Amino acid sequence: MDSRVMGAASATGGELWEGVAGRVTDYLRALGVEDPLHLERLAARIRQRLETRAATTTLEDPVEAAIEETYALLDAWLCAELGIEGDRDALFTARAAVLSGAVPHWAARFAGVSGESRAAAIQAAGVRAIPDYAPLPMVPNTIDLFWRRVGHAIAAALRHLLGLLPADAPPAHPHRGHPQ
Repeated sequence: MDSRVMGAASATGGELWEGVAGRVTDYLRALGVEDPLHLERLAARIRQRLETRAATTTLEDPVEAAIEETYALLDAWLCAELGIEGDRDALFTARAAVLSGAVPHWAARFAGVSGESRAAAIQAAGVRAIPDYAPLPMVPNTIDLFWRRVGHAIAAALRHLLGLLPADAPPAHPHRGHPQ
């Protein structure tokens, strides 16, 4: 990591952005944003978010903070585009659909270049888990460990030999069989 990025936590907004701009652009390309106009517009919005964040807190790693802001921007856009505020499952499904490349031209809408909603395409590309989440009740079950049974049997035999336990007394922890 170069020295500009290392010292960027205390740098001014311009210096901070110079240290992370290339990495943010590379990251946007990795997410599937290729058009130079889209990259420019998204980078400007991420820069604004990053500089606002840097003004209120000290950034330990500016590149990491820029990537976090990129994801926060993407999530905010998906929530607004689909009207899914607060639905984490729907957000994760939408994010996977968009980032998998299954939704054409999503980056133009994300960058604010296109006015055409991509909501229908995002929802159509989303795959829901089947079956739906349904927690099942769990019945507690004791674990019968072999060495504990052997230890109890040896202890009972020793007590019997020493005369501390009558010969016909049941063991302290009878074998319960296999858990069901």
